Formats: sequence, structure tokens, C-alpha cells
Amino acid sequence: MIGVQNSWGITISLEVVMDSCGKGVNSCQVETGSPQRRIRILRRATEIFLDRGYAGATIDDIALAAGVGKVAIYQLFGDKVELFTECMIDAAKTASEGAQSVLRCDEPVRDVLVAFAEQHIRQMLRPVFGARPFYEFIRVLLSASITHPDVSGRCLAILRTEEAARLNDYFQVMIDRRTLAGGDADFLARQFMQTIFFTNVVILEPASAECYSNPRASAENAVDLFLNGCARGALRCLAVAPD
Repeated sequence: MIGVQNSWGITISLEVVMDSCGKGVNSCQVETGSPQRRIRILRRATEIFLDRGYAGATIDDIALAAGVGKVAIYQLFGDKVELFTECMIDAAKTASEGAQSVLRCDEPVRDVLVAFAEQHIRQMLRPVFGARPFYEFIRVLLSASITHPDVSGRCLAILRTEEAARLNDYFQVMIDRRTLAGGDADFLARQFMQTIFFTNVVILEPASAECYSNPRASAENAVDLFLNGCARGALRCLAVAPD
């Protein structure tokens, strides 16, 4: 590691490696695009975000844990906000591995929604880094909303977009077929995601995650709550259209 002074008199730390000729080369130039380096940074950053929260994590600590210079992190991710967002996306992809589309329009609505909710809960419980479940990362994300609403808002939008979009399409088909008696597809999708969003409870009381040891039963309870709300007009529609 060497210190290089820029034109403003500020010293920048650069990680240096030796090339085949024995010359010093800035490793950010030769390894910045390395998939292994990127993954290592994301893993170490996620561990630090989980342990210290968004506000407590620093680029200095992440660079030290990953064994790279800060310049490499800035060149790869831009800044702390971008790094945190990439960690969330990476964790979400890991948690959703093996997930299948369960929104089948030719099956009973309750069965379909229960399958969707169960898959969502299992994804939240699935370990993404060692023994750390995905919902712990979402807790950090939601906690960040208190002091960094711009960060959490962006990450939550990314997190919910894919699931919400599929739900929106599903509800629209059900409304068009009159399987659901009216209502707005986007509104229903948002309300259903709010009903099953796992960390609404866990963020306040982490020990309550144990209540989800039976994902199927938890999913059924959440879906019944949602459909009962529909039937009573709380969501401005009926759960199932009359014959």
C-alpha cells in the first residue's frame, strides 16, 4: 500500500502488486473487474453492514476486511450507498435461488396466494451468508430508513419491484376473468405484499422470527387475513366473484 498525493494535496492510498517484470502496478487497474474481487468485497461488506448497521459501517473497515484499497471499492461501486444497494441485490438473488413462479391463473386464488406467501417467507429465512438469514439484512435496510430514507427507499423499491410486478399482473388477470370481483390490481398487489412482508414484525422483535418455523401455516394465516379483508370491503373488492 502506498500513498500518492493528488493535485489538491490530498494523499490517496493505492494498493500495489508486482507484475511479472517486478514492477509495481496499481492493483485497482489490473483486478478491479475481477469477479472474485467483487464477490469478496460484497461478502465482507455485507458482514460489516449486518454487524454494525448502515451508519456504523465505513468504507475504510470494508476495504480492510476485504483486503483491498478504498480506491478499488470506489471504482467498482461508486460510493457507500451504491455498495449497500449492491449488497442487498446480491443477497436477494442468493435468497431467491430456486424460486419458481407460483402465480398460476388456472388454480384457486387462495392456493396460489398461499404458495406465493410461503415462498416469500422461505426466502426471508434462507441463509445467504454463513448462517445469517436474509431477513437480517432486510432489518438493517429498514433500520437505515430512520436516518437514511433515500438509501432504504431505493433498496426497498428494488426489492419489491419484481415480486410486486408479478403480483400486479396476476391480480389484473383475475379481475379481467372476474375471478376477483373488481378492484385495482396495483392496489391489491401492494396491499398483499404489505400483508406478507416478513420483516414488519421481525424488525421490531427479532425473536419473533421463531414464529415462522412453519412457513406454510404462516403463509395460510397471512393469506386468510388478506382475503378476509377483501371480503369485508377493506380493500374495496370481494375476494372471490359470486357465481
